[in-house]
Amino acid sequence: MKVNVTKDKAWKRVLEIEIPVEKVKGEFDSVYQEYQKKVRIPGFRKGKAPLEMIKSRYKEAVTKDVLDKLLPQAYEEAVNQSNLTPLTLPVLKEEIDFKEGIPLQFKVLIEIRPEIELKGFKGLQLKKKIIQITEGHVQNALNYLQDKNAELHSVEREAKDGDFLIVDLEEISGGQVKAERKTENQQIWLKKENLLTEFYRGFLGSKPGEEKEIEAIYPKDYYEKDLAGKIIKYKARIKEVKEKILAQINDDFAKGLGEYKSLDELKKKIKEDLEKESQRDAEKDLASQVIKQVVEKNSFEVPESLLNLYLDSVVEDFKRSYKNVDEEKLREQYKEIGLSRIRWEFIMHEIAKNEKIEVTKEDTDKWVENFAKANSLELKQAKEFIAQKKKIKNIKETILEDKVIDFIINNSKVEEEIIKEPKEKKEEKKIITP
Repeated sequence: MKVNVTKDKAWKRVLEIEIPVEKVKGEFDSVYQEYQKKVRIPGFRKGKAPLEMIKSRYKEAVTKDVLDKLLPQAYEEAVNQSNLTPLTLPVLKEEIDFKEGIPLQFKVLIEIRPEIELKGFKGLQLKKKIIQITEGHVQNALNYLQDKNAELHSVEREAKDGDFLIVDLEEISGGQVKAERKTENQQIWLKKENLLTEFYRGFLGSKPGEEKEIEAIYPKDYYEKDLAGKIIKYKARIKEVKEKILAQINDDFAKGLGEYKSLDELKKKIKEDLEKESQRDAEKDLASQVIKQVVEKNSFEVPESLLNLYLDSVVEDFKRSYKNVDEEKLREQYKEIGLSRIRWEFIMHEIAKNEKIEVTKEDTDKWVENFAKANSLELKQAKEFIAQKKKIKNIKETILEDKVIDFIINNSKVEEEIIKEPKEKKEEKKIITP
């Protein structure tokens, strides 16, 4: 069999394959004999019809069967003969002109691993940015715990900024309630930055038992596409007004959180946790610097199929979370992220191969032990969970990536930078609407 390989792009190859006429003839003879054994022709016992009659009646079907058998066999042999590892299924470059008595010739396009000439992954200039944990950080964490553990008490007064309301909301049109936009017992935090202006003004000063109409003007870029740019009138029933009661931050507050005997003990634990978090954040940022610099130094064309697979997964993730998704905009927005991630995966594996970095059984065992500890599981439970979810391949990839990044860091110049800016815990702001 003849095989000629030509380069289309860095990651594309065209295989020109020719199967000799002798092999084609042998396959035709074999298939004709199979048909002779199994088909029934009037006037002849099964398997006794003349071969020439079989050829005359079933030529088209036999030709298709021969092609279906020879194509995959020839493709697999050509790939092995050429020492190629395809990333995707082959695509025929042109229509095949195939008939009995001539060689089978066809061209296929395949995508392979890009050829990478590694450079610049040693001797990087990196900065490990570590946040210095101060009393201010600890106090911010205490304030967060105080707010998280606050109690809501019903009051009979007018609602003021910072209160919580329990509200029934119904969309109305022409005085009639529209059932498709109706919610009951919705809890709303009365904060200006948390609500549309019309809702904030409408609820401010309201009392329990009061009913009012509110006309909301939704921004054109509102996150719910079916509401964006619309003006909708609602009937609101204020069922309760609640104020937040904060506990005093003292020894009793610390004891109420569980295993702490005093406020000082709680503060000490908070500081330890924040320092660990600061160290983890610094290591994550360091890893991001490594990936960014190495990818910038090793740019190459990325197979289109891999980029499309990545973008397809991004779109599907968004569709699971949101009703209306602009696929084209999403694909454009995440294209560069996808290119960078795919390049890094190829580079990472190439570095591992060149530097003989491997994932051992001890590595995976340690990872599973840490996973069990972090999720309060028995080791046996953790192993069963991982086996059930078929995650072992992903785990090995994660470990390999960590080992490659560690190798690069150990062969780079790392400068520590202490950051003294306050680190506050902020709640995510959400516009609450019916």
